[in-house]
Parts: sequence; structure tokens; C-alpha cells
Amino acid sequence: MMKSYVKYYEETKKEYHDMLNHAKRPQDVVDVFTKYTLNFLKKTFPDRIKDEHLNYIVFDEETEEGYSFEEPLMQLLKNEFETSDLPSILRKKAKEAKDRYLHIINDNDRTGTFRLSNSSKNY
Repeated sequence: MMKSYVKYYEETKKEYHDMLNHAKRPQDVVDVFTKYTLNFLKKTFPDRIKDEHLNYIVFDEETEEGYSFEEPLMQLLKNEFETSDLPSILRKKAKEAKDRYLHIINDNDRTGTFRLSNSSKNY
């Protein structure tokens, strides 16, 4: 039988969503995702996950997964990745972060374009 961590996901879903919505820069989104993921893992595996594991959580808006774990963190969670819904929960969280990240980047592009076209009228 597959282990489930949906309970932890449900408990933190709203808070995570609010934190992402308050992110104003791409780096804020990265910080929210990595810190949230660390806290989620600490709550789920208090005996295994420590603060320094933050250094091994990588947000990557370019990949389909949206994130990766480097060693030694991946090694600690290898079994969970094979026997639980943890990967799908983390993918969900990463997708929300990727959407927010791209939204901010696109908004910045639009704002920049708008400014450019307005200032060009002065010449």
C-alpha cells in the first residue's frame, strides 16, 4: 500500500498559496518554494530532515518537475519517492510556484514594454 502525505499538504495549502501570491519578484517565489518545501519535509519527517537540507532543494522553472533534490537529501527520501504520494504533492507545489514565477516574469516584460512605448513618444 502506498503511503500518503495529503494530510500535511491540506494543512499547509492555503498558507503556501498566500505566500506565493505575496511574492513580487522571481527570487521571492524561489524562496517561498524552497522554504515551504523544507518546512513541509520537516513536518512530515521530523527525525530525518534538518534546516541545512534547505541547501539541497532546487527550484527549476525550466523542467517539467519544477524542482529537484540534490544529495544527500534525495538519498534520505529515496524510499518515500518510491512508495508514497510525496513526489506528486511536491510536483503540485512546484507547479504553483512555476505558474507564479512565470506570471511575475511576464508581468515584468509587459510593464517594461509599456514603459518603453510610452517613453518613446517623448522623442
